[in-house]
Amino acid sequence: MAIKRLHPHAERLLAAFLAILIVYGAIIGFSSRSNTSASDALDTKLSSSISQKRINVYTQISSVDPLKGEARARVEPWPLDESLGYPYRSGWMPKQDIALHVDAVIGSSAKGDNLYVFPKDVPTGGIDVVLDEKSGSAQSNVSRYPFDSYTFEVPMSATYTDAKGQTQDLPILPQDYTKAIDTFRVDMKHVLWTDSNRVISSGDKKSITDATGEYNTGIANSIFTVSRSSSTRILTFIILILMLTGLASVTTMALMVASTRRPPTLSALTWAAALTFALISLRGLFPGSPPVGILIDKIVYFPTLLITLVCSLSILVIWTRRDDYVN
Repeated sequence: MAIKRLHPHAERLLAAFLAILIVYGAIIGFSSRSNTSASDALDTKLSSSISQKRINVYTQISSVDPLKGEARARVEPWPLDESLGYPYRSGWMPKQDIALHVDAVIGSSAKGDNLYVFPKDVPTGGIDVVLDEKSGSAQSNVSRYPFDSYTFEVPMSATYTDAKGQTQDLPILPQDYTKAIDTFRVDMKHVLWTDSNRVISSGDKKSITDATGEYNTGIANSIFTVSRSSSTRILTFIILILMLTGLASVTTMALMVASTRRPPTLSALTWAAALTFALISLRGLFPGSPPVGILIDKIVYFPTLLITLVCSLSILVIWTRRDDYVN
């Protein structure tokens, strides 16, 4: 029994669908790769090299303001030794007077500074701070959407008061527990307090030794890099394709009408006007609501909107002046 072949146009359409699915699957697979295993391995090495009489300090980035270059974060100290405190389900009880200094723009310190004191035997939780963008990292701003990124440096130090009333260095290990943020992806890196450009990696024993030396003396530093998520970039790319497709459709129709190869019908005029207004609606679909005037506006959106408007008006002028066609 002979297999009936598809029409050549149907074959080309099917091939296009398959190509789109393959490319889309490859993009999704590549963008979904995660380095959590490497991060977990590094945290395990650092944890085993630091005194167990310490606190882990978890930082959660909760929101990012690209225009201000600021991020809101929740900082949660967590004692590992009972001599320092008892952890609860959503808080902890300090057994020593513990002080934590977090370099931030705005915090909830009682004295209005960035030093947070957790008194002995007083149940407590975390602290809310506003982080400022790292100095010298403003080159990638919101105008580069969706390829903009923001870097936040979070130095911190910890001390406690012993039974004799003496202030002692409190070993500390910074950790990240950031959940998903709308349109953003957050990556944390351990860096040295003395050199924030030196990233700690599990394959560099010297960097681990230097980092644990700082952690054991109660000082730590972390770099949080916030960039647009893969889903945000894919959706933005799809919206741009829709804009360019609308531009190509209206431009082709205007050229065909102007060259008298197609009649200037009322339906063509309505379609051109509808596509023009659709472009305005598409701009509002960019995830994260970027401000007007970003780079893709100047390169794609503004020219597309202007050209589409000119083509629509051209079809309108031809439609009003020609009476040799019947709608």
